Amino acid sequence: MARLLRYDVADSLHHVTNRGLDRRDIVRDELDRREFLRLLDRVASRHRWRVFAWVLLDNHFHLFFRIQTPSLSAGMHDFESGYAALFNRRHERQGPLFQGRFHDVVVESESHAWELTRYVHLNPCRARLASRPEAWAWSSYRHYLDPRGAPEWLDWPTVLAERSHREAAARIAYKRFVEAGLGEVAVNPLEPAVDGWILGSEAFVKRVQTVCLAGGSQDGPQTPEDVISVVADVFGTSAVVIQRRGRHGNSARDAAMMLCRELLALPASQLAEVFGVSASGLSMTVQRAGERLHNDAEFAALLLRVREELGR
Repeated sequence: MARLLRYDVADSLHHVTNRGLDRRDIVRDELDRREFLRLLDRVASRHRWRVFAWVLLDNHFHLFFRIQTPSLSAGMHDFESGYAALFNRRHERQGPLFQGRFHDVVVESESHAWELTRYVHLNPCRARLASRPEAWAWSSYRHYLDPRGAPEWLDWPTVLAERSHREAAARIAYKRFVEAGLGEVAVNPLEPAVDGWILGSEAFVKRVQTVCLAGGSQDGPQTPEDVISVVADVFGTSAVVIQRRGRHGNSARDAAMMLCRELLALPASQLAEVFGVSASGLSMTVQRAGERLHNDAEFAALLLRVREELGR
């Protein structure tokens, strides 16, 4: 079934989550967790996200944030690919870390903020990783209780101001609200989302669907040729050069292989045939390109242009 385009629109609100491949852990120790937070800090700052809540568990994460510019796809790519490259290099592994496309629920307004941030902050308790939300170090909840040291992109004031403009009173009310959730039957506030990805009024749902349908019914490229064509245009080369074996320093070829592996639901063996390499050769090129993405500003800028052209 064709997938709708992402609702990557300025001033839109999103709840995003993703899991490890086959539900495997995406963090193994505290250093992994610190790297995850360091990358979140970099991406949120670079793309000017206003993050209302975040949490990192062993095998998945949640982010609830507002984008000020159309930066959902580009930002999430920077974040997930960057973390995966670091994780793979540190733990001497290859291949995808996450189960696939991140799951995004588009949210109508901050009127859902108390319920959604509580849902995010209580995840460690419901996963039995902590008895109380403040006992879990890897979430934004501690900054709701004490804002000292909170990153600039964490927008806890907007959430607290929903109930009271007196910060102290709002903080106490929010703490009581979250703690009340510990004794209640777990209710996912995202369940009413239409088709599992739009949360809001009927008018809002129709508006989001219209915007996404107007851009086409496919989310991103569908074939290797789609990717290679755009890479060739952006890198100023040709599809023939990109698919030619034996050329070292072929940045366009590396970029095309990495994007094909990431964006297309095709087996590595099939993609390897397109580029005339083995599956292991494809994997090594993808890993090398992922590492280069974070050390080569020019390469990263070209990749961003390709992604924009591909709608990702």
